[in-house]
Amino acid sequence: MVLYALLVVAAGVALYAQRAPHVEPGLAAAAPWLFLVFALGFSIYRVALVAARRYSPFKAFIQIFLAALFFLTLLFPRVPPGGTQSGELLRHHDARVRALAAEVIGWRGEQGQGRALVGLLGDASPEVRRAAHDSLVRLNAGLDLGGADEPSAQKAWEARFP
Repeated sequence: MVLYALLVVAAGVALYAQRAPHVEPGLAAAAPWLFLVFALGFSIYRVALVAARRYSPFKAFIQIFLAALFFLTLLFPRVPPGGTQSGELLRHHDARVRALAAEVIGWRGEQGQGRALVGLLGDASPEVRRAAHDSLVRLNAGLDLGGADEPSAQKAWEARFP
Protein backbone atom coordinates (compact mmCIF):
# COMPACT_ATOMS: atom_id res chain seq x y z
CA MET A 1 0.00 0.00 0.00
CA VAL A 2 2.86 2.38 0.73
CA LEU A 3 4.24 1.92 -2.78
CA TYR A 4 0.87 2.69 -4.33
CA ALA A 5 0.55 5.78 -2.16
CA LEU A 6 4.01 6.93 -3.23
CA LEU A 7 3.12 6.37 -6.89
CA VAL A 8 -0.09 8.39 -6.56
CA VAL A 9 1.69 11.18 -4.67
CA ALA A 10 4.47 11.32 -7.28
CA ALA A 11 1.92 11.50 -10.08
CA GLY A 12 -0.07 14.19 -8.27
CA VAL A 13 3.00 16.31 -7.55
CA ALA A 14 4.16 16.01 -11.17
CA LEU A 15 0.74 16.99 -12.47
CA TYR A 16 0.43 19.88 -10.02
CA ALA A 17 3.93 21.16 -10.78
CA GLN A 18 3.15 21.16 -14.47
CA ARG A 19 -0.30 22.77 -14.28
CA ALA A 20 -0.08 25.24 -11.38
CA PRO A 21 0.33 28.86 -12.55
CA HIS A 22 2.82 29.96 -9.89
CA VAL A 23 5.38 27.15 -10.35
CA GLU A 24 8.68 28.05 -11.99
CA PRO A 25 8.88 26.98 -15.65
CA GLY A 26 12.06 24.95 -15.02
CA LEU A 27 10.36 22.88 -12.35
CA ALA A 28 7.29 22.44 -14.53
CA ALA A 29 9.49 21.16 -17.37
CA ALA A 30 11.36 18.79 -15.03
CA ALA A 31 8.21 17.34 -13.43
CA PRO A 32 7.57 14.62 -16.06
CA TRP A 33 11.18 13.49 -15.94
CA LEU A 34 11.20 13.30 -12.15
CA PHE A 35 8.06 11.18 -12.34
CA LEU A 36 9.79 8.98 -14.94
CA VAL A 37 12.68 8.33 -12.55
CA PHE A 38 10.21 7.21 -9.88
CA ALA A 39 8.22 5.14 -12.40
CA LEU A 40 11.39 3.38 -13.58
CA GLY A 41 12.28 2.46 -10.00
CA PHE A 42 8.73 1.24 -9.48
CA SER A 43 8.89 -0.80 -12.70
CA ILE A 44 12.24 -2.39 -11.82
CA TYR A 45 10.86 -3.37 -8.42
CA ARG A 46 7.74 -4.89 -9.97
CA VAL A 47 9.75 -6.86 -12.56
CA ALA A 48 12.02 -8.16 -9.78
CA LEU A 49 8.96 -9.33 -7.83
CA VAL A 50 7.58 -11.06 -10.94
CA ALA A 51 10.96 -12.75 -11.57
CA ALA A 52 10.96 -14.02 -7.99
CA ARG A 53 7.39 -15.32 -8.56
CA ARG A 54 6.07 -13.17 -5.73
CA TYR A 55 3.80 -10.95 -7.82
CA SER A 56 1.30 -11.43 -10.62
CA PRO A 57 2.81 -10.67 -14.05
CA PHE A 58 -0.54 -9.33 -15.27
CA LYS A 59 -0.84 -6.84 -12.40
CA ALA A 60 2.77 -5.74 -12.83
CA PHE A 61 2.30 -5.22 -16.56
CA ILE A 62 -0.85 -3.15 -16.06
CA GLN A 63 0.79 -1.00 -13.38
CA ILE A 64 3.88 -0.38 -15.49
CA PHE A 65 1.70 0.38 -18.52
CA LEU A 66 -0.40 2.90 -16.57
CA ALA A 67 2.70 4.61 -15.18
CA ALA A 68 4.13 4.89 -18.72
CA LEU A 69 0.81 6.21 -20.03
CA PHE A 70 0.67 8.84 -17.31
CA PHE A 71 4.25 9.85 -18.11
CA LEU A 72 3.28 10.32 -21.76
CA THR A 73 0.34 12.53 -20.80
CA LEU A 74 2.74 14.69 -18.79
CA LEU A 75 4.81 15.21 -21.94
CA PHE A 76 1.98 16.94 -23.80
CA PRO A 77 2.53 20.69 -23.89
CA ARG A 78 0.57 22.72 -21.43
CA VAL A 79 -2.18 24.76 -23.02
CA PRO A 80 -2.46 28.22 -21.54
CA PRO A 81 -5.82 29.16 -20.05
CA GLY A 82 -8.11 30.24 -22.84
CA GLY A 83 -6.15 28.31 -25.46
CA THR A 84 -4.80 30.19 -28.45
CA GLN A 85 -5.20 33.91 -28.10
CA SER A 86 -8.00 35.21 -30.30
CA GLY A 87 -5.94 38.25 -31.23
CA GLU A 88 -3.37 36.02 -32.94
CA LEU A 89 -6.10 34.42 -35.03
CA LEU A 90 -7.33 37.80 -36.23
CA ARG A 91 -4.19 37.93 -38.40
CA HIS A 92 -4.61 34.42 -39.84
CA HIS A 93 -4.33 34.03 -43.62
CA ASP A 94 -7.71 32.25 -43.89
CA ALA A 95 -10.69 34.63 -43.86
CA ARG A 96 -12.92 32.02 -42.19
CA VAL A 97 -10.51 31.79 -39.26
CA ARG A 98 -10.37 35.57 -38.92
CA ALA A 99 -14.17 35.78 -39.00
CA LEU A 100 -14.54 33.07 -36.36
CA ALA A 101 -11.91 34.70 -34.14
CA ALA A 102 -13.75 38.02 -34.42
CA GLU A 103 -17.01 36.35 -33.48
CA VAL A 104 -15.44 34.58 -30.48
CA ILE A 105 -14.00 37.86 -29.21
CA GLY A 106 -17.47 39.35 -29.20
CA TRP A 107 -19.00 36.43 -27.35
CA ARG A 108 -16.19 36.35 -24.80
CA GLY A 109 -16.49 40.09 -24.23
CA GLU A 110 -12.77 40.71 -24.74
CA GLN A 111 -12.79 44.52 -24.55
CA GLY A 112 -9.02 44.62 -25.05
CA GLN A 113 -9.42 43.27 -28.59
CA GLY A 114 -11.76 46.07 -29.66
CA ARG A 115 -8.99 47.99 -31.45
CA ALA A 116 -8.03 44.88 -33.45
CA LEU A 117 -11.67 44.38 -34.43
CA VAL A 118 -11.87 47.97 -35.65
CA GLY A 119 -8.94 47.17 -37.93
CA LEU A 120 -10.90 44.25 -39.39
CA LEU A 121 -13.69 46.58 -40.52
CA GLY A 122 -11.49 47.25 -43.56
CA ASP A 123 -10.78 43.57 -44.28
CA ALA A 124 -11.09 42.30 -47.85
CA SER A 125 -13.57 39.59 -46.83
CA PRO A 126 -17.19 40.68 -46.27
CA GLU A 127 -17.62 37.79 -43.83
CA VAL A 128 -14.76 39.09 -41.68
CA ARG A 129 -16.09 42.65 -41.81
CA ARG A 130 -19.58 41.48 -40.76
CA ALA A 131 -18.21 39.36 -37.89
CA ALA A 132 -15.99 42.22 -36.68
CA HIS A 133 -18.90 44.66 -36.82
CA ASP A 134 -21.22 42.29 -34.94
CA SER A 135 -18.59 41.75 -32.26
CA LEU A 136 -17.93 45.46 -31.91
CA VAL A 137 -21.65 46.04 -31.38
CA ARG A 138 -21.66 43.25 -28.79
CA LEU A 139 -18.63 44.77 -27.00
CA ASN A 140 -20.34 48.17 -27.11
CA ALA A 141 -23.34 46.88 -25.13
CA GLY A 142 -25.49 46.60 -28.25
CA LEU A 143 -24.97 50.18 -29.42
CA ASP A 144 -24.16 50.27 -33.15
CA LEU A 145 -21.91 53.14 -34.24
CA GLY A 146 -22.23 52.25 -37.93
CA GLY A 147 -21.50 49.49 -40.40
CA ALA A 148 -18.17 48.51 -41.90
CA ASP A 149 -19.00 50.23 -45.22
CA GLU A 150 -19.64 53.65 -43.69
CA PRO A 151 -16.52 55.88 -43.56
CA SER A 152 -17.79 57.86 -40.56
CA ALA A 153 -18.44 54.64 -38.68
CA GLN A 154 -14.77 53.65 -38.91
CA LYS A 155 -13.80 56.88 -37.10
CA ALA A 156 -16.54 56.41 -34.51
CA TRP A 157 -15.39 52.86 -33.76
CA GLU A 158 -11.76 54.02 -33.57
CA ALA A 159 -12.78 56.69 -31.06
CA ARG A 160 -14.74 54.13 -29.01
CA PHE A 161 -11.88 51.58 -28.99
CA PRO A 162 -8.64 53.63 -29.02
